[in-house]
Parts: sequence; C-alpha cells; structure tokens
Amino acid sequence: MTVGMVPGASIAGMVFSLVVSFALPIGLFVYAKKKLGAKTAPFFIGCGVFFVMVLMLEAAIHRIVFRLAGEALTGSVILYAVYGGLMAALFEETGRYIAMRFLVKPLDFPNAFMYGAGHGGVEAMLLCGVASINNIASAVMINSGTMSAQLATLDAEKAADTAAALSALWTTPSLTFFAGGVERIIAVVLHLSLSILVFQSIRKKAPMELVRAYLFHFVIDSLSVLLSAVASVWVVELVAALLTGGAVLMARYACMEE
Repeated sequence: MTVGMVPGASIAGMVFSLVVSFALPIGLFVYAKKKLGAKTAPFFIGCGVFFVMVLMLEAAIHRIVFRLAGEALTGSVILYAVYGGLMAALFEETGRYIAMRFLVKPLDFPNAFMYGAGHGGVEAMLLCGVASINNIASAVMINSGTMSAQLATLDAEKAADTAAALSALWTTPSLTFFAGGVERIIAVVLHLSLSILVFQSIRKKAPMELVRAYLFHFVIDSLSVLLSAVASVWVVELVAALLTGGAVLMARYACMEE
C-alpha cells in the first residue's frame, strides 16, 4: 500500500472549485438584490426546486429505472446519455416552469434572474462545493501523514481499497481539478439563461421559448455525457461553453422581442 503526495497545484484546483461553488452564487445573489432590485425569495425557491426535483424526484426515478433496465441502459453510452439528458431537462425545466408560473412573485426579469442564481447556485454548492471540501480535507490528511497513520490501523484489504479510492487525488493531472469550477461557471450561466427563457415563455405566452429551454438543457447534458466517453474534460467544457453561449444569445433575443 503506497500513499502518494497530492501536488500543490492539485490542491489549488480544489480550492478554486470550492471558491467558485460558493462565491459565484453569493455574488449573483448580491448583484440581483442590490443592482437589479430582485426579491430574496426567488433565490431560495430556486434552491428548493433543485432539491425537490433533482435530488428527490429525479433521483428516485433513476433508482427505479436503473434497477429495471440494468446494464441495458448503463452499458450503452448513447442510451445513457440520451436518458440522462431527457431526465435532466424534464425535471429541471418542468420544476423551473412550475416555480415561475406559481411561486415566483412578481414574475419579472430581476426575479427570474434571482431564481436562476438559486437553482444553479445550490447545484454548484452541493455537487462541486461539497466534493471540493472532501477532496481538500483528504489531500491535507494525505500530505500531513495523517491518512497513512489511519490506514495503518485498518486490515490490509480495507487499507488497500481505501488507498486505491484516494489515489485519484495524486494521480489525476493537477489541471483537471480546476475543471469542476469551470464547469460550475458554465452551468450557472446556463441556468440563468434557461430561467430567462422560461420567464419569457410565461410573460409572452410563447410556448416555443419553453421548448427551447428543454432542448438546450437536453442537448448540453446529453452531449456532455457522450463527449466525456471519448474526449478530455476540457473538450467537454469547451463544447458546453459554446452551447451555453447559444443559450445566452437565445435568452437575450427573447428579451429583445416584443
């Protein structure tokens, strides 16, 4: 059992991702509150919708589907990508629509923006922020020797399994640890854009804006899964950024239309 040292650059990437995961949502909240005059409630409505629709309902459906479909679904990258994209778009955009239709009051641009900051922000905090905290804590324990001391108290098999699980912290290229933060920046911008599209679909009674929100979400999520199987994480983030740029332009165009 060999425990390596986690490079300082890798820890810097973890810290970067951690800071982005919390500072970006907080910064957007302050901006929407102070500069746009948004209410506070839409931020927490966005947080709640993500928690209920994704972490509770979507996760419950995933457990059922994976139990029934098994490797027929998880064994095919294409099927898994299409399924994942469809489910993400269905639950998140439906939740976004319901929240804006019935909960976000008054429904205007500042509050739609604030909702998007909450929806995308809590996702960043829970998915990337918590993982970054765990990675940093483990890296510090590894480099200080504390982890080796703890592993020495375990039986050989369990110690080896734990070391193998932790090995990604010192074998993964340092630059990769920055990708989590970059991904969250892109994802939050996407959530802001999709929130504006859904807002405009309700305000203008324009169903196509809602359809575009579903499509953008589906395409970006599905393509990200497909590309992750054959390309580097930076290629995946580049494509996601380009598609998100399209969503930003679409949201801006929707705001300019009368």
